[in-house]
Amino acid sequence: MDVFPPESSTKTVSDINGRLDRLPRGSLGFGPFIVLGLAFFFAYYDITIIGVTLPNLITKFHLNGSQIAIPVSANLIGYMVGSYVLGSLADVWGRRRSLQVTLLVLGLGGILTALSWNLGSLSLFRFITGLGIGAVISLASTIMTELSPSKLRGRNVQYQMIWGGIGLAGAPFAAIPLLQLGSYGWRVAFGVAALAIVLAFFCRDPWLPESPRWLVLHGQPEEAARILTAMENRITHRLNGPLPEVPVVPPETSSSTFPTAALFRSPYLGRTLFVFFWWGIAYVMLYGYLAYEPYLLGKMGLSPAHGLLYTALGDTGIPIGAALVLLVVERVQRRAIIMTLWALYVISFIILATSFNGFTVFLGAFLVSLSILANGVSYTYTTEIFPTRARASAISIGDGLGHIGGVIAPFVVLTVLAMSGARGVFWIFAILSLVDFLMMAILGLRHTTGEHLTKLAS
Repeated sequence: MDVFPPESSTKTVSDINGRLDRLPRGSLGFGPFIVLGLAFFFAYYDITIIGVTLPNLITKFHLNGSQIAIPVSANLIGYMVGSYVLGSLADVWGRRRSLQVTLLVLGLGGILTALSWNLGSLSLFRFITGLGIGAVISLASTIMTELSPSKLRGRNVQYQMIWGGIGLAGAPFAAIPLLQLGSYGWRVAFGVAALAIVLAFFCRDPWLPESPRWLVLHGQPEEAARILTAMENRITHRLNGPLPEVPVVPPETSSSTFPTAALFRSPYLGRTLFVFFWWGIAYVMLYGYLAYEPYLLGKMGLSPAHGLLYTALGDTGIPIGAALVLLVVERVQRRAIIMTLWALYVISFIILATSFNGFTVFLGAFLVSLSILANGVSYTYTTEIFPTRARASAISIGDGLGHIGGVIAPFVVLTVLAMSGARGVFWIFAILSLVDFLMMAILGLRHTTGEHLTKLAS
């Protein structure tokens, strides 16, 4: 049951949210950016490292074609379970405590994977690692959204995506010298994720405050006010004048039921179903492309070596796209940016499907990669259209359970590849991207950029 708190408490909830939303850039300090950025780094590193070490794992455990998919699928299933279970608990336990637990799970999964002795143990330990990966990404996005003033949410979350991009692109470079260490090099590469355990100890003051928005809804207004006062004091000495007036923002309800229940009632049922299917379709395309990119490009008449070369060249667009979106993320509506990115996906895959030489293959791959981490804006959009009482649960349903698309992706790619070749796969990716474009255009909430979270949740 969702209820408004007593009148005095309602005013306190509104005041806390208003005080946070008026803060200028710099009020957070560096702590949250470092802790949450590194959380994204370790999560994306662990997503990537399985692919980098796969040749070593195949040799070590004598895996055949069908067995290769087992640890990868186990990791994705763990991602879905961890994102939902730990994400939902964060709406009850608190953001910071839940992030500590998920970082410990992520680090433990890395250690256990490094100790794997056969296919069964490898798959089990990748499942455990997946529990941490999914929850870390969901919670880090939620925490940064709630700690950010209304006019800085998108920018702050996008900074995290750049850290994630470093993990995504840096894992292969980090693994190259580690894999030269001999038969145990792949174990060291997985063991790097154990550093996430160290990061868990920084999920406390003064590095990472709890969300004042969550605290005030859970009967801790004094602690919420203390954190906000510290943020205000941090920034006032840098300003030439006083802080802006506290804006009047709508109150927000609390909940006496499990958070997910609120998501399947009006007005959130439609939004919940939308983000689940939108993310699910996106992950069929994204995981299908990223997992098979070198192979698909190699099937476009290029040699395997050239396929890998064009993959590497095309992926140079990943950090460029992540940086470019920072220029517009607080100036343009989130929905318009997302639609633009999905239109770019459609165009990119059509270029690949109709490519006739190396340049057009590179161009298509480069344009695809531009959108991959620019899509951090979708994390911001997903978190901001749901209420504080169920925000972590909502993104865990969208991004987390939406990873069912990643589980389906290999079956889609391999089936279409057998029937229509690589060009057919790229046409399917173009169609899926068009579907997501149309879903956002028709069903997406139009105005979210710069709006108060409590207004968007009303």
